[in-house]
Amino acid sequence: MAICSKCGSQSAEGVKFCASCGASTQPPGGAPGVTGSPNSASGASQGGIAPNVAAMLTYLPLCFVGLVCAILFGLVLDPYKKNRFIRFHAWQSLAIHVAVVVFWIGWTIVSMLVAAIIHFLAFILAPISLLICLGVLVLMVFLMVKAHGNQTFKVPVLGDWAEKQAGKAD
Repeated sequence: MAICSKCGSQSAEGVKFCASCGASTQPPGGAPGVTGSPNSASGASQGGIAPNVAAMLTYLPLCFVGLVCAILFGLVLDPYKKNRFIRFHAWQSLAIHVAVVVFWIGWTIVSMLVAAIIHFLAFILAPISLLICLGVLVLMVFLMVKAHGNQTFKVPVLGDWAEKQAGKAD
């Protein structure tokens, strides 16, 4: 019988994780590839969010929530703002959000002017607006999947800028 160094409960020999608390029963540096409990995410601090999940949350398509997550994880919260991977995704998310807002303001103005001059074009511009919204949603979900998979996908122009911002020391 092996005794868990974390909670003190007994477990059978050869078991890699404690049945009571989930801690590793392997000695430090013992078994290769075994780190922490089976419930803990790789790279996450004790009780924290894994870096890939924090990076993924910065792309939440709900505009305000995504902006808040990008600012918190990329610029404010201490263990996350030091991670270059999270900072890159936070800066890229912020850049995308700002670009979408600026584009949407311009698109709305142009749509209103065109619809006021040529009324029947309003019927064409409304579906185009929906397609643009769908495109932005697909982009954000795609970036969420890439971030969750620990991949860095750079959006043209904005990704290069975000990479420069993430590389700067805070």
